[in-house]
Amino acid sequence: MVKRFQRLLVGVDLSLAGDRLTPGSLRAVDQALLLAESSGAEVTFLHSTWADIHEENQALRPGPNAQGLAALDQLVARASARAVRSRLVLVRDRAWLEIIRAVQRGEADLVMVARQNQASGSAALGGVGRKLMRKCPCPVWMVRPGVTPGPRVIVAATDLSPVGDDAVRIGAWLAERFGAALHAVHAWPLPLAVPVLPELGVPVQSRVDIEQHERAARTRFQAALQALALERAPEEHLLSGAPSVAIREVVETTGADLLVMGSVSRSGIAGLLLGNTAERLLDRVPCALLTIKPRDFQSPV
Repeated sequence: MVKRFQRLLVGVDLSLAGDRLTPGSLRAVDQALLLAESSGAEVTFLHSTWADIHEENQALRPGPNAQGLAALDQLVARASARAVRSRLVLVRDRAWLEIIRAVQRGEADLVMVARQNQASGSAALGGVGRKLMRKCPCPVWMVRPGVTPGPRVIVAATDLSPVGDDAVRIGAWLAERFGAALHAVHAWPLPLAVPVLPELGVPVQSRVDIEQHERAARTRFQAALQALALERAPEEHLLSGAPSVAIREVVETTGADLLVMGSVSRSGIAGLLLGNTAERLLDRVPCALLTIKPRDFQSPV
């Protein structure tokens, strides 16, 4: 079974006026506290006071005012009221750099930030989510504002690689924590000789080839899931074609609240992601996204 998350790091941001937490940050905090309650994890709330040109709307962010500092301090009180151990950390460098450095020091094994922080779609942490997906060595949970914390339906995508296995294991662990339904999806490629335009028709021999490829893919998919020895088997979804299309289809048809999947790192070039289906799906799926790095991933930071 996958090692449970014991140290959660939540990136929190303030409004452009510096007087209150953003809606996205509040949602990430709620999700983190709910997970910590069910798993016994401790939580670190990290806020960067870096004053720079705002990455998304070019507005200059002031530092937190008295109201903003009070809102940040209140986070620890909220956690304490729910019997969750927590601390508040204020840092001065860019948020994504400070988050990665904290992970590298062993202070977190799961990072949680908002996919979109402000109601208007503009916020500092909303602009660094992709950097964390690319460069943070531990799993990154991009929480979606407006979605109730505590996923009820989880989709885990796997390409049958080790990182895909980890995605299914983590999805299963989270499904157990939240009492959620778990779906596993795998996309297999069509043979190159098959016509891509439906009006061209598919020759009989090509149909036979497709059926053979599908049977082989199903056998591999089921064998990979059985090898994980999960306590509760997920519902299986085997689709053909591009992974991003197949995964999005399953997310939408199941009404998923959370998508768990791996990011692929090119061997020999630390931090460079190729064919990153997760990044392409970030703005295309309506749910939260949890990305997992390969175990040999090396951050460029």
